[in-house]
Amino acid sequence: MAILQISQIQVRRGLRQDLPQLASGELGWAIDTRQLYIGNGTIAEGAPSEGLSEVLTEHSVLNFTYTIQSNVTNLTSNVNGLNGNVNTINNQIIAIQSGQFNSNIVTLPSVSSGTITTISGSNATIYYALSQTGKERSGVITVVRNGSNYTYTDEYTETSRTDVVLSVSGNSTIASLNYATTSLTSFSWQTRTI
Repeated sequence: MAILQISQIQVRRGLRQDLPQLASGELGWAIDTRQLYIGNGTIAEGAPSEGLSEVLTEHSVLNFTYTIQSNVTNLTSNVNGLNGNVNTINNQIIAIQSGQFNSNIVTLPSVSSGTITTISGSNATIYYALSQTGKERSGVITVVRNGSNYTYTDEYTETSRTDVVLSVSGNSTIASLNYATTSLTSFSWQTRTI
């Protein structure tokens, strides 16, 4: 009759803080945190680093907080950009539907500066496109007048950097959209004045 022998395999175990450096491939069980570790081995054996590697279990603590927060920040930034684009398009549609646009196309003199258009309202939105020797730029200038003080923003995209500089100046009754350039430039724009 054959003798049947049952062997029991045990791994090192103890409190997480008391687990020793495990030998290459040796398992260790942290009884307090219920985490399983395996010894990395030595650098001479080819391990990237000495120490312990955790074997993932249902009790492993995964910290994705930084990655998730970074992704949420990037996503929020993208959504804000899209919302800005949607608002711009909506404003253009409203202005076109209400017939409030005045369309103009001019060629700006080279090596010069001057006024493109004047604005008599308190607020104006100027949608523009300019072309300069294969370079394209399009954007939206928003002008707000408070007494004789003007503030404006210029949000644009361009295929390559142009040398056209746009600015706004004015007094208590009228504002001017000004330019400065060193190259001949085609400039088209639509204004909506409030």
